[in-house]
Amino acid sequence: MRGRSVSPYLFLAFPVAILTVFTVGPTILGLALGFFDWSGSGPARFVGIGNYRSLVSDSRFWPALRNTLVFVLLSVPPSVVAGFLLATIVQARWFVGRTLVRTALFLPTVVSIIAVGVVWRWLLDSAGGLLPRAIVAVGFERSPDFLQGGPIVSWLPWLSWPMVSLIVIQVWRTAGYCMVLYLAALSGVNESLYEAAEVDGATRVGVLRNVTWPEVAPMTAFLMVTGVIGGLQVFDIVWAMTSATETDSTVTLNLYIFREFQQSRLGYSAAIGGVLFALTLVATMLQLRVMRRNAA
Repeated sequence: MRGRSVSPYLFLAFPVAILTVFTVGPTILGLALGFFDWSGSGPARFVGIGNYRSLVSDSRFWPALRNTLVFVLLSVPPSVVAGFLLATIVQARWFVGRTLVRTALFLPTVVSIIAVGVVWRWLLDSAGGLLPRAIVAVGFERSPDFLQGGPIVSWLPWLSWPMVSLIVIQVWRTAGYCMVLYLAALSGVNESLYEAAEVDGATRVGVLRNVTWPEVAPMTAFLMVTGVIGGLQVFDIVWAMTSATETDSTVTLNLYIFREFQQSRLGYSAAIGGVLFALTLVATMLQLRVMRRNAA
């Protein structure tokens, strides 16, 4: 009996050790570093909340925070909704070639982000990109500058053409991933629910809204939570798309951390990471609380 009680802990010991060494430990050390001034060499100087005070008056921190929140709010919900709609279409009995379409829609998720960034920068380049040329060719006087342009409208100064381009590309990349997970959730929906809805005379939209959507609510919660976490920590697509055309309208928190790290301001970059960690934690807890209320 004693051996049996110990064996589960032995099985858990290795993964817990890996998690501690490569995730929990670095996270704690990174949060602690935010209270020090350190350039990476020599002794670290304790400054308390000095780094966080500097963030309040930092003219580049607030645009980075705003851009991150805008990116999350305008990319995560559309990706989830698009994934749901694509899944319901592909899952339909009348749909032909579903295997090929599934593969094509999921492909952007697994393609190298550097390759994605290079291709999209070529497509959107105002100096000869395919999309700007096509816009001019169909009769428009000139094309928007998708990589370095200003605000789309004057009364939304925080919504620039480069940010919209990043959001559209992010939705394009992640909608297929959401679709695949929704397909797994849809396979577990009881067919009798659809049959009962048909007997009651429900329309397709009614079935989609009152049967399908509630039945996949746990998957929706999972995709929203993980999508928000990933959106708050976005770096790769922003760096790949804007590394040569970086402006205050496209800098996100993780990219700002990277730039500060390059300047050997490790304590300051760790403080920004602390803000990002707190923001991620709060957003996740709020979402889980809302999802639990709705489930109850």
